[in-house]
Amino acid sequence: MYPELERCLRKGAGELGVFLSEEKISLFIKYYALLLEENEKYNLTSIVDEKEAAIKHFVDSLTCLGFYDFENKYVADVGSGAGFPGIPLKIMCEGMSIVLTDSVQKKAGFMEKAARELKLEKTVVMQCRAEDMGVKDNYREKFDTVLSRAVAPLNVLLEYCVPLLKVEGIFLAMKGPAAGEEIQKAAIALDKLGAVVEGTKTVKLPLLGDERNIVVIKKTRPTPGKYPRRAGLPTKKPL
Repeated sequence: MYPELERCLRKGAGELGVFLSEEKISLFIKYYALLLEENEKYNLTSIVDEKEAAIKHFVDSLTCLGFYDFENKYVADVGSGAGFPGIPLKIMCEGMSIVLTDSVQKKAGFMEKAARELKLEKTVVMQCRAEDMGVKDNYREKFDTVLSRAVAPLNVLLEYCVPLLKVEGIFLAMKGPAAGEEIQKAAIALDKLGAVVEGTKTVKLPLLGDERNIVVIKKTRPTPGKYPRRAGLPTKKPL
């Protein structure tokens, strides 16, 4: 079932140096089948072609594995949508504890179903806005790692994500070719929120060649209590 998905997934992951066991392949195929089924009801993603889904959803999510160890980390995936990059990374890193978040009920509901069907332990799904999550005592400054892919410009995204990080924690912002420009515009936000850019990892997606940049951001001091601001303000008035 889904031979092109499996072929592209194996080849793409292999080019990243990521080994996929038969068990992992089976989980990815099951995840794809669930995505196709639920996408007919809820329009979760426009990318459903086997090759494109394998590379742009699954392999793209796995690009972080080449330079960061998620095992036994407490991770938040902010704005997960249909579960990317959080669910593919959780499939690969069983020891990771992850909180998947999205503000849209249908997407949160799909992630709950996927986590249940795939039997992903230590996985929590929350329907919430990032600004609301960042002021909750049980989540603020609690995470070792925060992830986000294609959610907002970096100066906005930082206000969503940095408050969730422990001091010394790492935020991985998954960006496209304009990452350098976004970093320049985020200088004020970085300073106000207590974080620095440690570097950018550039990768080309296997089989497609699309450029991806993963901006590695380290939290260096506690985030002032006034951040994040109330829901909507980070987008309307970026730092």
